[in-house]
Amino acid sequence: MKSRMRAKVFLANLFFILCCFQAWLKFHFCIKNFHKYQKKILKNIIDKNKNTKYGEKYDFSKINDYKSWQINVPIVDYDDIQQYVKYENGLTSNYIKIYEPTSGSSGGQKLIPYTEELRQEFQNGIKVWIFDLYIHNPELLFYKSYWSISPKTKTENPEIGFEKDEEYFSNLEQKFLKIIMVQPDLKGDFCKNTKEKLLKEKDNIGLISIWSPTFLESVLNHEKIDFKNLKILSCWADSTSKIYAKQLCKQYPQSIIQPKGLLATEGITSFPLWNKGCVVSYLSHFYEFINQNGNVFLLNELEKEKEYTVVLTTSGGLYRYNTHDIVKVTGFYYKLPIIEFIGRDNNVLDFFGEKISESFVNNIFEKLFFEKPKFAVLGFNKDKYTLFIEGDCDAELLENALEQNYHYKNCIELGQLKPCTVKKIINGNEKFQQYYLSKGIKLGDIKTKSLDRNICDIFDV
Repeated sequence: MKSRMRAKVFLANLFFILCCFQAWLKFHFCIKNFHKYQKKILKNIIDKNKNTKYGEKYDFSKINDYKSWQINVPIVDYDDIQQYVKYENGLTSNYIKIYEPTSGSSGGQKLIPYTEELRQEFQNGIKVWIFDLYIHNPELLFYKSYWSISPKTKTENPEIGFEKDEEYFSNLEQKFLKIIMVQPDLKGDFCKNTKEKLLKEKDNIGLISIWSPTFLESVLNHEKIDFKNLKILSCWADSTSKIYAKQLCKQYPQSIIQPKGLLATEGITSFPLWNKGCVVSYLSHFYEFINQNGNVFLLNELEKEKEYTVVLTTSGGLYRYNTHDIVKVTGFYYKLPIIEFIGRDNNVLDFFGEKISESFVNNIFEKLFFEKPKFAVLGFNKDKYTLFIEGDCDAELLENALEQNYHYKNCIELGQLKPCTVKKIINGNEKFQQYYLSKGIKLGDIKTKSLDRNICDIFDV
């Protein structure tokens, strides 16, 4: 990078993180009273949306405390609110800028109303992360960044999806980002264009922020690029992504892997603080948490080492929305919970009562593989479970591990299920992504899991 361009990049980075300073300052200034700010967020959302169709149905105008909120408003899934999504003043009184498509990889497309207020809620977490990252790694100021950008989902409706992910930021911030960010052409062959751009800018990149740790390998078609100045790799590193993040660390040993927080199109739950873990973004949305017994807790009531399912209330029109994301409390930062993503509570295959869950399969993989293969996904195949794997696995050992599940073993003994099989495959991650892209799911929403109900369709079995 020429000295003049380096100076331009430095100033753009500097001004951009200064735009993040206020959010960082507020986060730390208010952290000791985070439970009070949670109550304030809930009250503001209720007051502003009491005259919406959803607010009228559930008597928002009569809600004056958290207890009445719990009594009046049910915990819901997307199917419960879908009828309100496209109605004017259906879910939110705020102006809807766009409908952002998303999906869990096992379901159909969902449209999430995206408002200016929701954008600000995201920024209340994302900007804290960015400022924190740069003050602990000031050398990043001298380099560009690559943030994985999902191509806009193909649709004839101009109201669906942003053209570019930088549109999540303000107009002023976008001006700085255009200088800082390495931006491939999103039209045409996405992987080819991205690979060419990364090769061209490989010596100028200090930060790479992606979703799945398998993203780079897929885009680069298994070719390794020598990013000699790459300092930080930000990616998923919890749950099923943990082993892939370790593989990425080996590929780029000069870089530090920073686990991403829990962020989805519907909302942001957590973001990382340097060397502390992922803290709950308490200034973003209103959070509730369901334990394994179905009891609901507030953010200030969580206990260390306990697992909970996250429920969101946002300014985008989601009220007591069950994300089905399971998190574990690993510690506290000024009494604010530090959490780790464990998996999804609704990713369970159950055809004959066997109840095979993603977390159960994750535990099996940890015991079976000293080093997890590049791709290993279990799915149901007609009358048995099949492991699709790049590498080797003893089918008998896998079957013994599966039979530790009482319900699965009972189905085997009753003849409802046949013993599992193992099928070797190649280019697993690429085919997995191609399948879900063809279903209209954005690249950023596609996450390789250890258990997938569509895996047999992906490999035409």
